[in-house]
Amino acid sequence: MPNIYYCNGLANNDLGILRAVLSWEECKSLLNLFSVQYAGFQLPAMTHRDQGFAVLNLLKGDLDDKWRVGFYSFDADLLQIEEWVQTCVVSRNLTPG
Repeated sequence: MPNIYYCNGLANNDLGILRAVLSWEECKSLLNLFSVQYAGFQLPAMTHRDQGFAVLNLLKGDLDDKWRVGFYSFDADLLQIEEWVQTCVVSRNLTPG
């Protein structure tokens, strides 16, 4: 399943914090709203000037013909991604299941 990680300089390391695990349908919806740039097989390194950013990790079993395995950096502000995540969580909770 696709994962969203948040990265910021607060932890003083290069590790991201897992923020959300998405279904492939949720991931497609996210990718329709925000553009991404392929960053490779490893979590992108932070610089001292980074205020925080979000990355999407696509795993081997999750892909269609358009996407590669690895990490993708969002071209959106971290707060915009968080707003989408919150909306997604609310939608999940309202869906009968």
